[in-house]
Amino acid sequence: MAKSELDLKEPQFTVDEKGKPVVILDKVSYIALLVRGKVTDPSLFPPGTEKGAKALARIRQIEADCVAQHGESEWEKLPAELKDEYDALCAFLDQLTDTDKRISLDELLSSEC
Repeated sequence: MAKSELDLKEPQFTVDEKGKPVVILDKVSYIALLVRGKVTDPSLFPPGTEKGAKALARIRQIEADCVAQHGESEWEKLPAELKDEYDALCAFLDQLTDTDKRISLDELLSSEC
C-alpha cells in the first residue's frame, strides 16, 4: 500500500457471516476518508465527531466564495477574519485525523524527501 501523507492504518478486508464483503477502518482513517471525499453529512461521522461535517462544509464554503470572488481558492486572498476562521476549522479537522504519531527533527532531517 502506498504511504499516505496522514500515515493511516491499513484497512482490514473480510466478509461477514453472509459472505458480504466488509472493510474495517480505524476511526482516524474513516474520518480522513470523509474529509477527502468532502462528505458533510453529520450522520456519517462517528459519534462525537459530527462537528467535523459542519467544519468541512464551512471550509468548502469559504473556498467556494473565494473562487467566486477571485477566480481561485487562495488563502492569501481571504480577509484576515476569514483566514483565522479557515485556519481554526482546518486545525479542528486536523485534530480529528491526528494519529498521535510524531517524528523527531533528527528523523525528519535524515529522511529522503
